[in-house]
Amino acid sequence: MELEQWKHAIKQGDPEQKRQAIRESEMFDIADIIDDLIAVLYEDNKALQEAVIDALIQRNTDLVVNKLLPLLREENASVRNAAIEILEAIGKDHVDLIGSYLEDEDKDVRLFVCDILGKFGTEKALNYLEKALSDEEVNVRNSAVMGIAKVPIERSVALLGQVLEREKDPWIRFSAIDALSQVGIPSCKDVLKNALHEEKNEVVIKALLEGLLKFHGEDSMQDTLFVFESLMVKKFSDMFETIIDLGVKLESDFDEKIAGPLGVYLSAYIRYTEDRWNAYRAANLLSKLGPYGEDIALDLLNGIDEPMIVAALLECLAKVGTEKSRAVLEHYAAKGNDKEKEISAQALERIKK
Repeated sequence: MELEQWKHAIKQGDPEQKRQAIRESEMFDIADIIDDLIAVLYEDNKALQEAVIDALIQRNTDLVVNKLLPLLREENASVRNAAIEILEAIGKDHVDLIGSYLEDEDKDVRLFVCDILGKFGTEKALNYLEKALSDEEVNVRNSAVMGIAKVPIERSVALLGQVLEREKDPWIRFSAIDALSQVGIPSCKDVLKNALHEEKNEVVIKALLEGLLKFHGEDSMQDTLFVFESLMVKKFSDMFETIIDLGVKLESDFDEKIAGPLGVYLSAYIRYTEDRWNAYRAANLLSKLGPYGEDIALDLLNGIDEPMIVAALLECLAKVGTEKSRAVLEHYAAKGNDKEKEISAQALERIKK
């Protein structure tokens, strides 16, 4: 097929003839046919659009990238999305061309460019994502943060740390925390700890604490204690659910320096919160407080009669109860419901041994 015949088919042929022309496009210099292929993207034919996308992905050249980048301004979403799909597929080899569009006056174009660069996960792309962190548009900055998460190196950690220090928008700080969790290298933990001391937004603080607990290692217990200390120092009333969630994840018992203060909070929460499901979950944490847990469970059993929570408190005594719990356990072993009798009998057997 000659070039003129090909152009006639792609412009005026029926869908099957156009599809055949797209398949045969590899026979020709891309410079001679790129505009014709792009024109097909505007046609209301999904199959033809997909054929053009596949054909242009095979033509990984600067010319193709330069032709596609202006389509990021296109109001036709189908055409714009096709350009983005191609650029994401081949753009890793053309980062400088794509990154140059971060200077575009259109904030939406800058956002699309940031999204594309964020797919590559390369240090070269990171250079442009760093620049985007200073963009005036919040969505562009947020996209840059999420793109940095794809590059798991120390420089990424440093950049995300700067976001936590300097960014005024709490939404972006929240994204930076998530990004650090994705980067996942040990230095991320130190950045999260440092940010926790200065952060004032309660939602972001909760994210920082949860982010810290995603890093496990030989010092995971120490980090967990740091989290609980931070929670109690902040004294945010709506943080109890986070305390409970983190406590459930903790496999070992609490250190004595945490057990005492945490027990005071948990005791009040179990007794007074209207959220009785979380009260039950909190009661299940008491056994991790050692002797403090026994004292709290005994005190609460003196005023709480909800079967679900009573069972949890008895379970605590079954694990950490001593001789001083005997009288209470004997009471429930004799007069409690079937579940309470069973747990109390097991607890008494353990104390006897």
